[in-house]
Amino acid sequence: MTDDDRDLQHLAETEHLGHEFATGGLELAYDDSAPAPDLPPPGAPVSVVRTVRLPFQVDAEVVTLAAERGVALSVLLRDLITAGLEATTGTTPDPVTELRRSLDVAQRAAAALAADRHRNAA
Repeated sequence: MTDDDRDLQHLAETEHLGHEFATGGLELAYDDSAPAPDLPPPGAPVSVVRTVRLPFQVDAEVVTLAAERGVALSVLLRDLITAGLEATTGTTPDPVTELRRSLDVAQRAAAALAADRHRNAA
């Protein structure tokens, strides 16, 4: 079964469930006995989701850069924004951000060395 076949099968199942729900053949039940998720402790960092529109070329470059660095797109964007703010305001860099950057450089160097060894062994 190909990925396209699985996608079509998933779509058909989703449409069937939607139809069943809309016509009363399927009901959803709320389980209020389930445990409530733990809340973060007071003072824990809070992340905010933002929608940002980027030109296609900029998005493609950022996606490529994140892939090259082996990090999630959100991590790269967060680091780039933080670095830009630090440069603009002249603030001291966050130690965690600096550690991430150092780790990123080390990971890229290790990946390049591994690729070199693989090419030389072949």
